[in-house]
Amino acid sequence: MFSWFAVPKKHKSEAVLGKCSRPTAHEILLAEAPGVEAMEKLFQRLDGILFCIKDREGCYLSANDAFLRRARVEDPRDLIGRTAKEFFPPLLAAGYEQQDTGVTLRGEETRDRLEMITNSDGGVGWYLSDKIPIRNRDGDVIGIAGMSRDLRSSADNDPRYAKLASVIDHMRKCYDEPLRIGQLVARTDLSLSSFERLMRSLLKVSPRQFLTRIRVEAATGRLRDTDVPLGEIALDCGFCDQSTFCRQFKAIAGMTASNYRKLSRL
Repeated sequence: MFSWFAVPKKHKSEAVLGKCSRPTAHEILLAEAPGVEAMEKLFQRLDGILFCIKDREGCYLSANDAFLRRARVEDPRDLIGRTAKEFFPPLLAAGYEQQDTGVTLRGEETRDRLEMITNSDGGVGWYLSDKIPIRNRDGDVIGIAGMSRDLRSSADNDPRYAKLASVIDHMRKCYDEPLRIGQLVARTDLSLSSFERLMRSLLKVSPRQFLTRIRVEAATGRLRDTDVPLGEIALDCGFCDQSTFCRQFKAIAGMTASNYRKLSRL
């Protein structure tokens, strides 16, 4: 069941009890941007895809069940009118809010952004995220629509996986080396374009994104379990230097490598 609750922040208790007759923030947004309702219905039954709508201030207006599970919320009314920092680790929430600011203030769209999310058990989850501004009829940004796809897949069971198995195994074993896409393609009988299409089809990311994902995931273990300096971790995990590592880690994890190290030890 999709969650359509939209409770105004200042009148939450009244709305829950059915005593508030004024339109909710969600209803106002739907009236000003009618296409959003169709968008919500589209994501209603898609499993493995997290979807939510926020207002300009970053408060949740609606979310599907997959998102509610990710936020560990049982009653959708407990999500509405609240912000990411109330459900996610502070540093991770700060990254979300920074992305939201780019959408609401500058009307920016983010497409296929590879994101790493640390689960409660310390494990790492991977998502491809998209965020777009919601505009009213005058073109003003009045909210944000966000979607994240869980990259866990059954690619190993796909018969096409055999064409990439040796390359993926090589990337996982040799991520600390200066791998080039051309070198990886040479290990297959595919053209560059066919190789990239197959990677995206099976793994939902480009070859470069997949390699970065492997390297960042390796770095998280070193950050969590050792006191090795960032520069050394960068080189050990295949990044050309500390600056590149720190930039890519923050873009993917939503926080700096140093902050990730601190947070992982709390």
